Amino acid sequence: MKSLCAPVLTIKRGEEDADCPVLLASNGCMIDSYKKDHNGLLVSQHQTCVFEERKCNIYGLTYLDKQDVLFAYGEKLVAVIHQFSSTPQKQVFTFKDWIQALRVFNKQEEPRHSVEIVTLSINNAVQLLRLDVSAGSSNLAIEEVTTVKSSYRVSITHSVLDGDSWNSLRTVAGTVMGDIIISYPSKSSSPFHVLRHHMGMIFGLLIKCNFLFSVSDDRSLHMWSLDDARHLDECYGHSTRPFSICDGPQNVVFTGSQDGCICMWLYGESFVSLLKLIHTGCGVIRSFLFVSQELFFGTDYGFFGSVTFPENIENMQTVNLIYPNLTVQSFVAVSQQCYYILDLQGTLYEANAVSLSKIMQCSSARSNSLKLSPCRKYVAFSEDKKMHVVRIEDRKCSLFCTVDQILDLFWVDSYLFLTLINFKNLLLHLSEDMSEWINHTLQIDVREIFSCVTIHAGDLFLGTNKGSIVVAHDLKMKQIIKRAHGKNGVTDVKFYRNKLLSIGRDGKLCIWKRDYENPLQLLSWSKPSTAIEMEWPCRFLEATNQLYVAGFRGGNFILVNYESGHCVCDVWCGGRRRSWCLSVLEENGNYKGSKSLCFEFVIKKRISRITLYMSDLRVIKPNLHLSNITSIAVTKIDQKDFYVTGGIDAMLVLSRFTNSGSVEVVQRLQAHSSSVYCISAMSPYLISVGGKSEIFIWRLEAGNLQQLFNTRMKGDCRLLSVQFVSVSPYIRFVVSCSDGRLMIYELSKVLDSKKQTVLFESFGGDGIMVKVSCASLNEIALCGAVSSTGMLHIWSLSELVDVKDHRRIEVEKCGLSALSMYSEDELLYVGVGSESGTVSIFQFEKNWKFVKSINCWHSATCTDLRLHRTAQSFLVFSIALDCRLAVFLYSPGFKMLSFQQSVLLNIADPSSLIVSNVSNKLAKCIIAGTSICLVYFDDSPPHFCDG
Repeated sequence: MKSLCAPVLTIKRGEEDADCPVLLASNGCMIDSYKKDHNGLLVSQHQTCVFEERKCNIYGLTYLDKQDVLFAYGEKLVAVIHQFSSTPQKQVFTFKDWIQALRVFNKQEEPRHSVEIVTLSINNAVQLLRLDVSAGSSNLAIEEVTTVKSSYRVSITHSVLDGDSWNSLRTVAGTVMGDIIISYPSKSSSPFHVLRHHMGMIFGLLIKCNFLFSVSDDRSLHMWSLDDARHLDECYGHSTRPFSICDGPQNVVFTGSQDGCICMWLYGESFVSLLKLIHTGCGVIRSFLFVSQELFFGTDYGFFGSVTFPENIENMQTVNLIYPNLTVQSFVAVSQQCYYILDLQGTLYEANAVSLSKIMQCSSARSNSLKLSPCRKYVAFSEDKKMHVVRIEDRKCSLFCTVDQILDLFWVDSYLFLTLINFKNLLLHLSEDMSEWINHTLQIDVREIFSCVTIHAGDLFLGTNKGSIVVAHDLKMKQIIKRAHGKNGVTDVKFYRNKLLSIGRDGKLCIWKRDYENPLQLLSWSKPSTAIEMEWPCRFLEATNQLYVAGFRGGNFILVNYESGHCVCDVWCGGRRRSWCLSVLEENGNYKGSKSLCFEFVIKKRISRITLYMSDLRVIKPNLHLSNITSIAVTKIDQKDFYVTGGIDAMLVLSRFTNSGSVEVVQRLQAHSSSVYCISAMSPYLISVGGKSEIFIWRLEAGNLQQLFNTRMKGDCRLLSVQFVSVSPYIRFVVSCSDGRLMIYELSKVLDSKKQTVLFESFGGDGIMVKVSCASLNEIALCGAVSSTGMLHIWSLSELVDVKDHRRIEVEKCGLSALSMYSEDELLYVGVGSESGTVSIFQFEKNWKFVKSINCWHSATCTDLRLHRTAQSFLVFSIALDCRLAVFLYSPGFKMLSFQQSVLLNIADPSSLIVSNVSNKLAKCIIAGTSICLVYFDDSPPHFCDG
């Protein structure tokens, strides 16, 4: 079994190699070992499964470098792994209570000896044990030395064990009530101190020097003195619950929260203050480790990555005013030493480190028109009916006059694009000696003002102030996409990796497919970042081989990475209505060898400069979703399997699973405005449905999902299940609704017509249709559905999607929850799962006579099942909320359903299952829930294998 995107609940440093340390990170019930390559990138070395039988998550790790012994614990289990870095040999011990913390005392210098282990249970009991780590893994024995049950009986939510021996052991335990209990178990069972100041349960504790730091459900960070158990200070920075805390360099502490934010705190002798807030957007942060200016962190839903910091971490940001004697209207930064500044009197200056030179006077200059050319050799600005261009090299000026008023100007490579009143537009080119203007009038009949422009392969791509995108060729309009960004203006357009990107005032980032023979087609849209809300995306910035999106949220300037959505800059500037400039510096004073960001803006008629370090996000292991995965479907690209998952986070993710057991995310889509509940695929189409009655149809093209169709049904209901009936000659699908309707849709291939029919509508005690499935028998389309009242419905459909026959069968006196249909040799097989955990198989003959076989194996609701035919047998795979994958063998001849084998999954809330053939005898099961599990099944015993 392989776990993908399982929780990363602990990160530890492995072998003590100063130049290239090994990092160990939990991955559900497994441990991933990482080491940096010659490029400084952390790469996976090997993966070790620790708790195969119970499949519980690993909560903590301790590594003894000299003995090469690893201790791992989770729930009630402790695993001891000898020769971890070479040939792991493991033994697992089971305890009576859940383990909250574990510490290993290892003072002897000899490589082979006994060690002492201390565990703190969830009910505040401390246990001292002795283990001979020199013994073989087959005959390890743990000897209990003593157990101390605290007189302060309470449930522990987080704890720290401090000390280098049993006699000096200090336990610091946080409780569900918000108290912090400090005890010395070798001296007394009574608490030494009880610290009370938090208003919610404790989630994280950290001892640093003689200080204790704590975070809790009240979202605050508290600082305590351990010398006298005195409360020193408290500070707030998180908007959601902080679940993790970590030691940093010098006087710095890190905390991570539920919304994926990292707070960096600076503390002194009696204070703690927020130094920086970093928005990662990677999910609930559960684990931290700071190593060599790099903060590694893991999340609930499988993300593992890092954020880099400069050496001088306390001075990550500097603020100062430049040219304070000028009253600035607008400016452009040619370089860090040279600026062109337009003051309030309309005077244009060139300012550098040694002088301030007046270029020209223009009292009616438009403040928002001062623009720097892409080659950084020219500056242009406009007034009423004039445009001025200044060559920076020799300050030579040129003037161009228009008949109509100039509204705005844009540089397009070496050209200037002017938007004039009355919807006129000019494209200008200035000769090299600045003596002659060549101008062209664009013949574009669009009564909208252009707000941005770019050029690619001879075509102009223009965005308007009313949300449209226009494509022009040879100065004539080639295509217009009305309301590409709704009724809000398009703020920037850019070509990147052969695709057109656009951002708008509606807060969306759209990706367009560019084909020279065909018009622009929308591939997908999303928000620039899931980490932080950007109310006003306004500009693309490409620097250091990375693309960023700049914008504003309230009074703050925001910069996010286009690929990861990670926020690299969030600073206050007063809002968007001001002149501003942004540049990325490769090397800067305090940040040698690393990137820093220079953000300059006008505030109170002065230029303020903020220089800050760019905390780039490095993705070591990506996550798929920020929530539970509700559905998974498989499709093929170049004979390779690609998977599409949908989740409660309203995301659709296209990914592939590599042979090494990792996930490669190909595309993320945010088309849905509510949770995605079901996905169905029938090559080359895919359909997704969810909350708010939303239906989306996608087509797989060029390795990406391209949206073809979307609609919202009447009535605000949840769409629970969907299945394709056919995709040729019409696209037909059936969908179940939470309001009791079962709908069948028919679309033409060109999507120019839509027909919908109510297949079923519940009345009285009919309940709702929970799952739907389709099959074909003797060229007749069959549609099946199971209800929340225990009924199985099967419809026979004609070519015109008319109902030829409808069968109702009572399956069980409880809600049904899973359905799968399969036809073979003029027989129809229907598999049904129920909320009681029962799996039922119906075998139908031509006259609709059936035989029913059942197996009551699962102990909880069966959430999905699949009928799977191999060369030798007929198998039924099922998953349930008991977190088990079960395999049943069905005999069509004997009409019996017999249990074969099961496996405990390393995921919670399994919701969706797909089964595919790897070979004649080997099948691959992929289960989605809180994460992804890959399980291989062989026809030969013991059946489940590693693949």
